[in-house]
Amino acid sequence: MKKWYKILVIELLILIATLDFKSTIFISFFWIIAHECVHIIVANKFKCKFYNFKLNILGVNADFSDIDELSERNKLILYFSGPCFNLFMAVFLCFLEQYFSYDFIKTSIDINLSLGVFNLLPAYPLDGSRIYEILLSRKFLYKESKKITEIFSFSISIILFIVFNIMLFLHKVNISLFLAAILMTYTTFLEKEKTMYIIMGDMIKKVRKLQKHDYIENKCISVYYKKGLVNVLTLVDKNKFNSFYVLNDDMELLDIIHEDELIKALKEYGNITLEEYIIVRK
Repeated sequence: MKKWYKILVIELLILIATLDFKSTIFISFFWIIAHECVHIIVANKFKCKFYNFKLNILGVNADFSDIDELSERNKLILYFSGPCFNLFMAVFLCFLEQYFSYDFIKTSIDINLSLGVFNLLPAYPLDGSRIYEILLSRKFLYKESKKITEIFSFSISIILFIVFNIMLFLHKVNISLFLAAILMTYTTFLEKEKTMYIIMGDMIKKVRKLQKHDYIENKCISVYYKKGLVNVLTLVDKNKFNSFYVLNDDMELLDIIHEDELIKALKEYGNITLEEYIIVRK
């Protein structure tokens, strides 16, 4: 199942679980599609290349490239755009409800509130998970920010599962809560597995970012010389050019290794320690 399909399915299940939709299921799809279309409009405004669009019973499936090359500010705008649209529409429809008392308006208010709030939760694959990743990466390494977000995501899945069991105990079966918890857990595991591949892929994307903006921030980290190359790779910040100061037990500087060397060293020597790599290189 593709990422955008997972988002649509989870959003729909959450809506059903929260609002107990029956005849209003199509109104839910309408606002879910509108939510995704806002992301598409904002992404196009930031000149992210649009290469795939599908509209079917599952909703909207849109794929973009170059999102990782956006600045943190523009990424936040992109991920906030969907939830903010839903919250804005909820307020706007509340205003309209004072003059027009239609069931569509009342239902749409509930749907937009649910979409706006739940999409801000730090759970994969919702918008909130990407927002929290970006905000956390300002204080933590990329790997650490991902790990914290994964913990939040697993926690929310557990909460949904507990609520499902409580409702089951009260003889109110809501299978949607259970499925939402399973899907969130599944996508979180997928994120956990591909973290290393994302780090390696981002090294290539940094080149395009440097060419596009003419500069890239640097980051220096001191590492212990007994540490393996793979362990050092996990310390790479995806948005900066990283340099590693290799220190021994006496806090003496043995060497300086830049991130562009790591992949080459891993390919050529495998997961050897920094100490071994310095000896081999010399």
